[in-house]
Amino acid sequence: MKNISQRVQEIIDDCNNKLEIESNGNNKIEYNQREIVRRINYYLNDRYLDRDDDAVFWNLSTYRRVHFAKHITPDTKDFLPYGIGTLNHWQSWCLRKKVSQWFDEERFYQTLNSVGDATATYGSSVWKRYKEGNKTKIKGVRLNNIYFDQSVEWIKDADGIVELHQLSKKQLWDKDGVWDNIREVIKKEDKHNYEVWEFYGYYGDEDEKPEYKHVIGYGFGDDFIELWSETVDKYDCPYEDFHAGEYNGRWLRVGVVERLFKLQERANQLVNQNAQASEIASLLLLKSGSPDMVGNVLEQAINGQIIPDSTLEQIGISNVGLNNFLAELQLIENQADKLCFTPDIIQGQASPSNTTFRGIAVENANAVNAFRDIKQNLLEKIADILMEYIFPEVVKDWNHEDIIEMAEDDADVEEYTKALQRKAQIDYLLANEGNVVTEDIKARILQRIEDTVKEQGRSIKIPKNFFNFKWGFKMMPTDETVDKSARNDAYFNALQMTSVNPAITDIPLFRQYCEDNGISAWKLTPKQKEELQQVMNQGRQASGAMPEPKQPDKLLAAAQIQS
Repeated sequence: MKNISQRVQEIIDDCNNKLEIESNGNNKIEYNQREIVRRINYYLNDRYLDRDDDAVFWNLSTYRRVHFAKHITPDTKDFLPYGIGTLNHWQSWCLRKKVSQWFDEERFYQTLNSVGDATATYGSSVWKRYKEGNKTKIKGVRLNNIYFDQSVEWIKDADGIVELHQLSKKQLWDKDGVWDNIREVIKKEDKHNYEVWEFYGYYGDEDEKPEYKHVIGYGFGDDFIELWSETVDKYDCPYEDFHAGEYNGRWLRVGVVERLFKLQERANQLVNQNAQASEIASLLLLKSGSPDMVGNVLEQAINGQIIPDSTLEQIGISNVGLNNFLAELQLIENQADKLCFTPDIIQGQASPSNTTFRGIAVENANAVNAFRDIKQNLLEKIADILMEYIFPEVVKDWNHEDIIEMAEDDADVEEYTKALQRKAQIDYLLANEGNVVTEDIKARILQRIEDTVKEQGRSIKIPKNFFNFKWGFKMMPTDETVDKSARNDAYFNALQMTSVNPAITDIPLFRQYCEDNGISAWKLTPKQKEELQQVMNQGRQASGAMPEPKQPDKLLAAAQIQS
């Protein structure tokens, strides 16, 4: 009977074979994920795949993949937590504070930067969930360490996934007591590093229905030693993948480096040909008209010998192909920008002086739109992972009594102070029958609050089971690749609607509008509503008309349409 290590070996061997994506007679489109990843890794290190000399490597992808990654990488500020259904908007505000705090504590921005960089470079990237204590964590997986069916659309569609781990002797000993047979492995082969494989997939005896298993082992065939084995649900497969493009018959999408493979070959060829031509052009060649002149004239001159020959003439040598070289290299650079959506404006460089503003707007809009869909897909996949696997455990820790510190938002600070004032005034009224809150009492309460804040800071106590509502993530209305005026428009519209009808802030639909656009409607007090309405009334009396709604920039709107 075939043991599971042989199944693992088959998956690894199959990944070394070429996958035929398309065929038309002898004209075939073949692909091998291992070869592409290996070639990308060489190019990232300015190395040729098939030569080891001092040839120049003119890397086209280094800075382009940086700019590509910058425009597709989600930022923690792009994740907007929002409540689902009817809820207290105060709860929603506290939720955002807790999520933001979790992002900072876990340094989640580093994880996001990693997935953006890897996806831009290779076209696809993989995350793996793992346990650290009682917490579920996430880390990236190197593509050259993981093996599965190259033709699947998503990694979880594969029947079997194999990941290779290189463990030092110390790391292997640390697993003693967690994994089985550690001593047997070390006794079998005493060396510095051990290659351990990890398998997730379907496996079973020939006459049995396969089950989804998680197995960790060492060696293959007769040398196989099982370190861990369990039957799990396919839902528990810890791998998640991200892509920078649509599925086209192969799992690995086309990243920045692979897009430039052919251009990279031609650029390297041109640069090295020009280097050789420049070296030849730098030589000093002399010719003599005397038939009696023999020997190496240059060596004689170096040795200090006087060459008594009045007929010596220099042979003119120049790099005649220099202009053609520069022109073709510029064409390659321009084409590389088009393939990677990285024109000068995206790279932060100035456009030519004769470029019109409309032309710049259209070019920028084209580039931004090209990145937006990729970024949106990454963000939604990451949000799903957070909501399904990470935050259910995190929220359990939140549902006990806690304290939220607040200091960075002026509006929050103002609301915090007013809330304490209201509470102190109510306590004063209830303390003794007949108490009246005078202006002097208000001033004393405010002074006491300010003194307390100076000593203890601003904090809010959250009761148990405070986050007992459904919530989710969605993309912020503005981010690094979207016009920043979008959010200001949302603020403007909310203020205008409130000034026309202050009671609108009590309508659930309006509150949901504010919630969807990252606006805390509950922060607007009745007094502020009255003041806002007075200002707007004065404006109407002065101008005789309501303020015009915020209109989009026509030039940029035209650029968006053309793009």
